[in-house]
Formats: sequence, structure tokens, C-alpha cells
Amino acid sequence: MGLTVVQRYALRGWLAVIGGVLVHLTLGTLYTFGNMTPYITSYIRARSEPTGLRYSEGVWIFAISGGSQGAAMFLGGVFAKKIGPRLTTLLGAWIMSLGTLLTYFTIKSSFYVLLLTYGVMYGGGTGIAYANPLACGMKWLPNNKGLVNGIIVAGFGAGAFIFDQVQTAFINPGNLKPNITMYSNNEKYFGQPVVLDNIPPVFLLLGAIYAVMQLLGILLIAEPPKIQDENQKLLSSSKDDDDNCSHDNTYDITKQASSDEENHSIRADWETHITEIPSVHPRDVLKTRHFWTLWATFLVNGQGIVFFSSLYKAYGQTFIADDQFLALVGAFAAIFNGFGRIFWGHFADRFSYKSAMLIQTCSMFCLMMTLTACPYGGKPMFFIWVCLIFGTFSGNFALLPTATAKIFGPEYVAINYGLVFTAQAITGPIGAFLATALSDTIGWFGMFCIISAFTFLGFLLTITFNAKTNDGKDI
Repeated sequence: MGLTVVQRYALRGWLAVIGGVLVHLTLGTLYTFGNMTPYITSYIRARSEPTGLRYSEGVWIFAISGGSQGAAMFLGGVFAKKIGPRLTTLLGAWIMSLGTLLTYFTIKSSFYVLLLTYGVMYGGGTGIAYANPLACGMKWLPNNKGLVNGIIVAGFGAGAFIFDQVQTAFINPGNLKPNITMYSNNEKYFGQPVVLDNIPPVFLLLGAIYAVMQLLGILLIAEPPKIQDENQKLLSSSKDDDDNCSHDNTYDITKQASSDEENHSIRADWETHITEIPSVHPRDVLKTRHFWTLWATFLVNGQGIVFFSSLYKAYGQTFIADDQFLALVGAFAAIFNGFGRIFWGHFADRFSYKSAMLIQTCSMFCLMMTLTACPYGGKPMFFIWVCLIFGTFSGNFALLPTATAKIFGPEYVAINYGLVFTAQAITGPIGAFLATALSDTIGWFGMFCIISAFTFLGFLLTITFNAKTNDGKDI
């Protein structure tokens, strides 16, 4: 028994989601930066320029990468209108992979040249490729926007689970601990040649793996055909079946007619669902209070994302001398980052964006304020807190695109969410500046307090968010 039209649509939609996950697994290696920070900073101090580079300054790599992602995401939506989502995703993904490959050379030159390849190219390519798999998935499966977003960006969150382990196994297979301690906050760096020698080649390995995975994923990504085209195909299919009936007296004409009627009915319901949310053009989106509330929420919540993603391992090294354990923490944190996005996306579908974001920001505030107790709780507490923090802040990347699609409609969602994501172009530099300027003065606990304050602002902004559905419920 063959699949109905609706079943074929659903199957093709889930294949597009799988393709999006594959692409996002590679784009999400942005979150391996926390694992790579000690290696990159140690290498530059020992064999490149400047020799006095510190972790607080190394945060600029992540900041510029995130800023470039935010600035370029809008372009991804624009390019998709011109050349389609598949070619746009391929373009962005391979720019990101090329940036990774070129870092083999730039890390040997200087920190500032590395910012171009592992910062601008990596982040810019990620931004161009990021939103189109989400937009395609939501168009195929419009009843499950939050779940689709959650699953695809779960790939983004979970990429570090795979590649944290690849990086550490390649660079430090002997699990050597950092052998250089500097400055008042006990920053630790690697100085062993057996570790430093492996750092540039790892970028060649990673770049090649990324490019292959991206190509496989992009082959599965496509926008759904126009509903009118599918209805025409269905009518043609019905006509062919009618022709065949004249040659087969045993064919149950009544059953086939009923099946066709059911398919048309379901397709009509699907068409009604898609068109019930009017799509708002980007230039009109910028005039709404809802947009600016979402944008500001992403801006302040992003401070915790930039800071913690970059420096969780550097903080752990101050009281844990086990490099493989810290890489394992990052890997499991990536799982929480991935599944957290599914959880928060489903929560928003089940309840609302507003309730989900209020719970998320409140949880993040509490976790950051108690993070300073980890040296007393040792490895178990550090493991639990890092995983919970990654699982909590991951909600931003499922909730914000879902809210954008629900408020402003599906047609321009890639561009509109790209506009919301431009907040990260500002968040990154602000976070890097704060880390560089204040880390020595106020220490780790002081930085945790600042991040908690930003998160509390996100809580307050969400309280003021009053977007409603047609029946008066919170979005």
C-alpha cells in the first residue's frame, strides 16, 4: 500500500529536518570554542603573536565569531530569496569550513589574523547558513514549529558533544595537564611541545569533516512545493487512477474516491493552517514593539552565552587538573545544549514563549549566582552546573525563532529571525570588552554577578512582552 500525499509530505518534511540537523551539527562547533580556548591561547603565547595573550583577550575570537554570525544571518535570508535556501546554506556552510581550514595557517601568523578566519569567516558563514534549514523545516511541518526548531538547533547545540572529544583526543591524547600557571587568578596554560604541535593540524581535520557533513545535509534540504502544484499533482494522480480502473474491474472505486477526498480535505486543512498567520515584511517588523523586545532579550541573554561558552573550561582549570575530564564536561554540556533546545521548543508549543522564557531566565540567574560554589563541590558539582547552564541558555535558540515565526508569519522568517539575531553582533563585543576590562579587577564571582544581572534584565523584558494569539493567549 503506497503512501498518501500527506504522508509523503510529512516524510519529505522530516528528511529536510534531518538535513538541517546534519548542517547544524557542524555549525554548532561554535560551542567547542570553550574547549579550544586553552589550546589556542597556549599556542599563540608560545609560538605566535602576541606572546602575552590571555584568556580574557582570547574571548574576542568567540565574540567576533558570534558578532559576524549575527550580522550575516540577515544576509542568509536575503540570499535565499535570490538563489534558494539550499545554495544559500551551502554557501554559508562552506565559508565556515574554509575559515576553519585556513586557521591552520593563521594561528601560526598572529592572533589578529586568526580573528579573520576563525572569527569573521567562521561566524559569517555560520550566520548565512543558520536560519534557512529552520525556515524550510517550519514550512514543511507548520503545526510543529517549536519542535522542528528545537530538533534542528539541537544539532547546533550537540555538535560540541562530538567535536570536543575529537579535538582533545587529537591535541592531547596523553591527557597532560597545563604546566604553566600565571597571574593572580591562577590561569593555566599548556607549554608541552607534544600538545602544541597538534594544534594547527586539528583545524585541517575539522574543516574537512565539516565540509563533508554539510554537503550530505544540504542534499536533504529543500522548500516544500507550492500547495497549488501539489493539488494539481493529486488531481492528475486521481485521473491516472481512474484511467487504470477501466482496465481493472476488481478495483474499489468507492474506496479510492474516499481516499482522494480525505487527502484533499487534509491538504485543505494544512493550507488553511499555513495561511492563518499573516506574514509581515521585514521593513514592517522593525516598526513593532514585539520585535525590539525580542531583540533586546537576545542582547542581554547573550551575555551569559558568550561568557560561559568561552570560559567554562578556563574557570574549571583553576581547580580541576584533568584536561580529558574538562573535555568530557563540555561534551555532555553539548548534549544538554542540544536536548535543551528540543525541550524549550516543545514547552513553547505546549504553553507559550513567554512562560518558557520567564522560567529560562530565572533558572539561568540562579545557576550563575551559585556557580562560584563549584570549587567546594569539586568535579561532580562542576559537571552538573555546566550541563544545566548549557541546557538552560540553549532555550534562547529555540524560543526566539519560534516566537518570530508565530508573531510575524512564515514567509520571511529567515530574514526576520536574522534581524532578531543581529543582537548578537553587539552582544559579542560587549561581552568580550567586559571580560577583558573587568576580569582582573572583580574576579570570577564578580563576572558571574554581572552575567546574572544581564539575565535578570531578560526576565524583566519578557514580563513586558504582550504578544497574543487570535484567541487572546500569550504567544
